[in-house]
Amino acid sequence: MKISCVIPTKNRCHMTLEAIESVMRQQFFQVEIIVVDDGSTDATLAEVNTLFPDIITMRLHGVGPGRARNAGVAAATGDILMFLDSDDLWLGNHVQQLVNVLNRGFPVAYGVAQTRHEVFGVDFLIPENGAGTEGDCFNALLRWCFLVPSAMALKRETFQATGGFASLPCGEDWGFFLRLAAHFPFGFAGPEPITLRRLHPGSLCFLSDKRKLLDMISHMLTVVENEPRATRAHCNHFKMLYDWTAHNLAQWSSIQDWYLAMLQERLI
Repeated sequence: MKISCVIPTKNRCHMTLEAIESVMRQQFFQVEIIVVDDGSTDATLAEVNTLFPDIITMRLHGVGPGRARNAGVAAATGDILMFLDSDDLWLGNHVQQLVNVLNRGFPVAYGVAQTRHEVFGVDFLIPENGAGTEGDCFNALLRWCFLVPSAMALKRETFQATGGFASLPCGEDWGFFLRLAAHFPFGFAGPEPITLRRLHPGSLCFLSDKRKLLDMISHMLTVVENEPRATRAHCNHFKMLYDWTAHNLAQWSSIQDWYLAMLQERLI
């Protein structure tokens, strides 16, 4: 078993170095690391190449996190693929916990991400309360995206069968996970966090352009419309969600705000 970790980054020099170090601290596993710089204007790529000369690096030009991950996968040589956003950190048991799930026969494994909201000073877990779903997760993912790329692993052939991530500025992971869940069972690593996810003013989850939310919902509607397992009711739900979001768009500054508003309105 060879494990590869793809780290997409842009203008996050210090955080990227911390992310790399968290991968290198994993016990019992040596992980191939691929850093994909998506058009940084700071010293991110130069610092990575200087401090970690054995790491595979590549430079793209503003293609977005989804296509950056896809490019990293194409350069990776591992049969097990993992991901780490450059502002997140793997905790010490990350790889072991996900490998344990894969060894139980699941083609996709995920765990809990402890999310630290550095603006509001609060922590929360993804999935909510650390309660994961195992097996057929398709219907659960139609409700909401309850995992993040930085806390999951999958076999290379599983990734290839799904076609990789879409090209979106945010929310590209939700559609990818839904397409995965339509064909493959997910295994859950348990309630203890395996990833530290950091929300900060430069995070993609903060809505500098609030139209990104509508683009994400439009993408999800397209995914659902093209998925044989989805029903007309599922499509209508995303159409309703688009209209409701467009009407209330000015109220939210982050995807987390939007999620909490949907919970309050019992839309998910």
